[in-house]
Amino acid sequence: MEALKAAVVPDGEEQMSSAQVVAKVLTKDSSMTNTFLKNAASSTERDLREQLEAERQAKAALEEQLATLKKKSEVTEKNLAKAQRQLDETTKTAEETQRRLEQTEKTTQENNIILRHFLSFNVLTMI
Repeated sequence: MEALKAAVVPDGEEQMSSAQVVAKVLTKDSSMTNTFLKNAASSTERDLREQLEAERQAKAALEEQLATLKKKSEVTEKNLAKAQRQLDETTKTAEETQRRLEQTEKTTQENNIILRHFLSFNVLTMI
């Protein structure tokens, strides 16, 4: 190739471009070039197929992980909903207990007032 590129050009002719030199060399020894290109293409194709297979396996693994995470998420959501229901029930029970406690305190105060009146009436009647 270098010889063709460096060759002296007769007057009136243009020097060959690099692309023309490469094309001329490739056509001279096309059997060797074709074998080389076929091997290069075969190697590249094999590499691409291996890469594609690796990507497919990685995709399958990611899809499996995604499915597992979705299942875990569903279970977690169900557990969270159950915990929320239990919390609501506990809150309701606590509110009811608080209401009953307040009612008991009120009743106790009323009973104490009645008892004081009764005792003071008894003391006055004894005198």
